[in-house]
Amino acid sequence: MPMANPPDPPLASRRRPLWLRLCLVGLNLLLAGGALWLGMSIPSYFRSVSPLVLEAAGSGTPSLADLAAEELQAGRPGLAKPLLGTYHRTTGSAPPDNLMERLEALHDENPFYRWSGGPAPFYEQFLADAARLHEEETAVIPTLLPAEHRNRLLGFLRQSPNQNVLQILRTRELGGWQRFYPVFSTSGHPLEATILTVALLEQASAIPPGIRKPLLDAIEPASEGEAGAMERLESLFIGILTLGRYTDWLQLQYLVQRMDSPQDLLFTAQAAQQDPAKIPLFHSALHASRQTGDLIAYLTRHGDRGWAALETALSLGQGAAGALLQFDKPVYHPPAFWNALPSEVRESQWHFKEFAEKWPGLAIGARALAFAFCGFFLVAILRTLVLRGLPRPPDRRLLINLDSIVGGSLVMILVWVLIEPGLLDFRPNEDGILQIRLAEILPETPTSINEAATSMIDQVTILTLVLFLILQLLVFIFGLIKISEVRRQQVHPELKLRLLDNEENLFDLGLYVGLGGTVGSLILVVLNVVDASLMAAYASTLFGIIFVAILKVGFLRPYRRKLILHRAS
Repeated sequence: MPMANPPDPPLASRRRPLWLRLCLVGLNLLLAGGALWLGMSIPSYFRSVSPLVLEAAGSGTPSLADLAAEELQAGRPGLAKPLLGTYHRTTGSAPPDNLMERLEALHDENPFYRWSGGPAPFYEQFLADAARLHEEETAVIPTLLPAEHRNRLLGFLRQSPNQNVLQILRTRELGGWQRFYPVFSTSGHPLEATILTVALLEQASAIPPGIRKPLLDAIEPASEGEAGAMERLESLFIGILTLGRYTDWLQLQYLVQRMDSPQDLLFTAQAAQQDPAKIPLFHSALHASRQTGDLIAYLTRHGDRGWAALETALSLGQGAAGALLQFDKPVYHPPAFWNALPSEVRESQWHFKEFAEKWPGLAIGARALAFAFCGFFLVAILRTLVLRGLPRPPDRRLLINLDSIVGGSLVMILVWVLIEPGLLDFRPNEDGILQIRLAEILPETPTSINEAATSMIDQVTILTLVLFLILQLLVFIFGLIKISEVRRQQVHPELKLRLLDNEENLFDLGLYVGLGGTVGSLILVVLNVVDASLMAAYASTLFGIIFVAILKVGFLRPYRRKLILHRAS
C-alpha cells in the first residue's frame, strides 16, 4: 500500500511578511518607472522619425543659407533664390542681409540674370535680342509667349548643328494633339513655346539620357499618327510646360538635368501644378540631398506628410535632408498628452538623439526592451498583490515566465501605440494616386501594382486585429491564472482534478470571445457602422482557436496528466 504524502505546512506560514511584500511592490514600481523613463527618453519610432534625430544628423552640416552662399559665389543667383526662399519658409526668419545684397548686386551687374538665373550662353543670346522682357515675369514659358520672342528663338535654333534639336523642332508641324492646340492655330503659342524650350534644353545638353531617349523615340511614331507615341510626347511636353511656368532658365535646366525618367518629370510637374510653392522646396531638397530617385520615391510614398517632413529637415541642415530620405519616414508629431509630461522626461530625449541617429535599429530595440521591462515589473507587482506573497513553486517556472513575457509585451504594445499614434495609420496616399493617374499615359507606369498596394489594408482593419489580439491575450492570461490558482490549493489531487473540470467552460472562453468578435464584426460591417475587411472579422475566431489550443494542450493537459499520475501513485 503506497505511503501517504506528508502534509504540507499551513498556507499562512508560507506567506511572505507584509513589510517584505510592500518592499517588493515599491522596488518593482521604482524599476518599472525607471524602465518607462528610459523608453520615453529614446526618440526612436517605427513609422516616423523624431525631429531631434534629424537635428543630430544636420548638426555641423551646411544650412540652406550656406548652400545659397555657394551658388552666389559661383554667380548663379537663379539657383540661390529657391534656397533663400525655402530658408525663409522653413526657419521663419529672413535670409542674411549680406546674401540678399549679393543677389541684388549680381542682378545689377548682369541684368539678364533676372531671366536666365546665371551664366547661360544660348539663353542669354536669345535674351539679348528679346524686345519685351518684364521684370515681374521672369519664368521661361511666359518669356517665350510673345510671337517676336518665339520667332527669334526659332531662327536661332534652326541654325543648330545638333540633329536632335532639329528633330524636336519638327514636332511643330504635328497635329492630333489632345491637350494642346496645334502650333499654327490661333491658340498654339503655349505649345510652340514648350517645343522651343525643349529644343533649347537639348541645345544646352541639359536633357538627361533617361528623358532624351523616350522623347526622341516618340517623335517619329507620333508623326506617323501612332496614338501611344503622341500621348507620351504630349505628356513630356506638359511636364516641361508646367515647370517652365514657374522657373527661370537655370532653375529649369537644373531640375530637368536631375530627372532620371519621364515619371520623375511628371511627378515634379504634378507637384508644381498642385502648389507652385512646392517647386522651391523640391529644388532645395534636391540641392541638399542630391538623390532624385530617393526624393521622389519618398514624396510619392508619404504625400503631404513627406512635404511637411522636408520642410522640417531642410530647416535643420543638409545632413538632416539626407537622413530623412535614409530613414524613409515622415516626421514624428507627439500626441496631445506629451506637453503635459514633466519637462525632465521631454528634455531627456536630448541626451539620446545622437544614439538614435547613429544606430536607429539598436535604438528601437532598446526602447522596445525598456517598455517590455516596464511591463515585466508591473506584472511582478500584480503577482505580489494577487498571490499575497506565496512563494513560487519550482515546477511553475515556465508559467511564471510566460505570463511575465505576455504582460511585458502587452505593456510594450500599448505604450508604443500611445506615444506613436501614427503606428496604426494606414491611410492611402492621395498624392501618390494623383501622380499615378497623370503617368497612366506612359506604359511603363505600374498603376495596377500601386493601386493594389494602397487597397490591401486599412487603418480600421489593423485596429480591429490589434484589439482582438489583445483581448485573446488577456483571456489567455486569465486562464493561466486559474490553472495556477488550482495548483496552489493545498488539497488532494482528486479534488484538484474536479476543480479543473469545473473551470472547463472558462478555459473555452477564448473560443466564445473569438466567435462573438466575428459575429459582432460581421454585423457592424453589414450595417455599415465600420468599414473593416472580412479578414479582421474571421481573425477573431482564429485567434480564439489558437490561444485555446495553446492553453489546453500546452498547459492544462500536462498538469492534468501530472495530477492523474500523482493520484495513481
